[in-house]
Amino acid sequence: MSNANIEIVKRIYDCFHAGDLNGLLEYFAEDVTWDHRGLGAPDSPKNKLFHGKDGVQVFFKTVEDTQEVLEHGVTDYVASSDQVVAIGFFRARVKATGKEVASDWAQVWTVKDGLITAWKAYADFTADAIAFQT
Repeated sequence: MSNANIEIVKRIYDCFHAGDLNGLLEYFAEDVTWDHRGLGAPDSPKNKLFHGKDGVQVFFKTVEDTQEVLEHGVTDYVASSDQVVAIGFFRARVKATGKEVASDWAQVWTVKDGLITAWKAYADFTADAIAFQT
């Protein structure tokens, strides 16, 4: 099951990189939990726990409205049981401040019956929040 779960997560990143939000959402359970909270990030509009497919759409709309993603890539995948950890790097510019933020990251995906039921990001949330400060 681990390899099948990695393939699902890879397809999600393919959709993200192609700008295909509707295609991406097909891989999510209706009640998915999308956790983009981190310490030291009160100034980031993305520092929230989002619920359901609607919440995931709000997250991506927030990213689109507030940041220009300059670089986003996955360097590795690790799977165990129903979880896939994707490891990567991103760089973005905050539209309101012009400041750039960059960080290595890890994202933990929980896959059940072929659908994502939970997602959690780990990155430099403090750097993200600082980039939003005016």
